[in-house]
Amino acid sequence: MRNLLTIIFVVAFLAASKLHAAEEGCGKNYSAVLFEEKTGEILFQKRAEFYSYPASLVKMMTLYLAFEALEKHQLSAEQLLTVSERGEEIAKVNKSNTMRLKAGDKISVRTAIQAVIVKSFNEAAVTLAEAVSGSEWEFARKMNEKAVTLGMRNSSFRNSSGLHEEGQYTTAFDLARLSKAIKKDFSQYYHLFSLKEFKYLDTKYETHNHVLTSYKGAEGMKTGFTNASGFNLISAAQKGDERVISILMGCSSVARRDQFTKKLLDNAFEKLKMVREDKDQISLPLSAGFNYGEEGDGEYQSEMMFGAMQ
Repeated sequence: MRNLLTIIFVVAFLAASKLHAAEEGCGKNYSAVLFEEKTGEILFQKRAEFYSYPASLVKMMTLYLAFEALEKHQLSAEQLLTVSERGEEIAKVNKSNTMRLKAGDKISVRTAIQAVIVKSFNEAAVTLAEAVSGSEWEFARKMNEKAVTLGMRNSSFRNSSGLHEEGQYTTAFDLARLSKAIKKDFSQYYHLFSLKEFKYLDTKYETHNHVLTSYKGAEGMKTGFTNASGFNLISAAQKGDERVISILMGCSSVARRDQFTKKLLDNAFEKLKMVREDKDQISLPLSAGFNYGEEGDGEYQSEMMFGAMQ
């Protein structure tokens, strides 16, 4: 048994060494958490409790509430929404990443959701928010109420798009809770995160989520960036019966963010395979799940087991 555990720790140490270069490239102040989707067991975390600007990861909550409205029949997929003056204003903020929608334009709920997922279009997020709550301000209030319900105790939302506001913040732990809730509560819509393109009128838009397009088993989720936040990414991937989800925030570039995410996913699947093969002989537990360090600091147990970087 002692020899087996020694081998496990050596393998874990080597796996962590492979991550080191990618971690350094991401920057000194990133935060991350990686977990197994079914159980919520945390496989890796680094500064996951730190407050961070979410950028367009905010749109994960926008999508959660849009899915909820669909299930409650407050919206329907083919329902046409009218773009407001606020939507047009937001469309002009990012001149390169926009559908250039104008007040009075029509877009279906289905297409707006696709636009948020595939290209992170801000005007689509605002249009959905107004359809759900009447105004983006009321929608932000609903976002915060839902955050409390989901246990996201260290998050504050100010808008539906993720455009930078000082009072808008979250943590990697909270986004992990939100990602898991989306998969659990709205599994019927989960496949939408794997969309690589969508079409509006005569224009086809392709995803800028490079992990989705280049990592085997990737199922997408959400990209995000502002100058204040750095480069953020939530990624889900599945191999066999196992699905893992990573939240990475505050990287210094798209390329380094994507590289580090792929290393994290690889490391997770390697360690899950190791545990699965030796589970009858290993007495060490996985983590206790998302407990924010309460009841025994369960998430930190997984750092020891999986060789998380120090």
